[in-house]
Amino acid sequence: MRPSPLPSAAPGSIRLYAVIPAAEVSLVRARHGLSHLAVGRIAAIFGPPLIRIEPTRAALWHDRVVGSALAVCSAVVPFRLGTDFASAAELRKMMRLNARRLAEQLARLRGRVEMGLKVRLPPPRAGTALWLPDGLDRVRALAPETADRCERLRDGNVFEGCYLISRGAVDDFWRAVETMRRDAPGQPVLGSGPWAPYSFCDSPLQPSPKSRPSPLQKTTAPV
Repeated sequence: MRPSPLPSAAPGSIRLYAVIPAAEVSLVRARHGLSHLAVGRIAAIFGPPLIRIEPTRAALWHDRVVGSALAVCSAVVPFRLGTDFASAAELRKMMRLNARRLAEQLARLRGRVEMGLKVRLPPPRAGTALWLPDGLDRVRALAPETADRCERLRDGNVFEGCYLISRGAVDDFWRAVETMRRDAPGQPVLGSGPWAPYSFCDSPLQPSPKSRPSPLQKTTAPV
């Protein structure tokens, strides 16, 4: 991506999409209105807020920008839609204050993506506990560290999981999902991904941007 002049410091003029390794900026395809700001080993992909289009289209554009970076970069720290800064100077300040933390996140996420799993479980019988999905161990084996899994039960019998796995293990994930479907045909199983690792980027930033002060994260809790 070829850098363009930084926008003026008018309020709301900077929207942060993602942070990537500075050495990989040239791999990201240039898009209208986007640029980058490198500080040491990290670089921010940013642009002006899209305030004149409907929220759904803005969200799709945001996902497209982050996804294009994920496709070519070794690691991506994605940010919540609407993570805005008042000026280029504020964005640069944030990058400098958080350079070490963001570089550590990029190192942790290098060569990894997020995969999602949703399983509707049968309701438990009276006096029994709700069990976990059959075959879940195959998926968990791809993310053996607890810190690389976010799992929860929703609405009593819907299991949801997010897993930080190696890019090279994506096919293994889909094989594990297919095995779960085959072994429990009455148990609806839905897999998704690969995604940018939204569920595993939860470090607050200083100073806080105008929106919520953290990368996009899903509200999941260990099961």
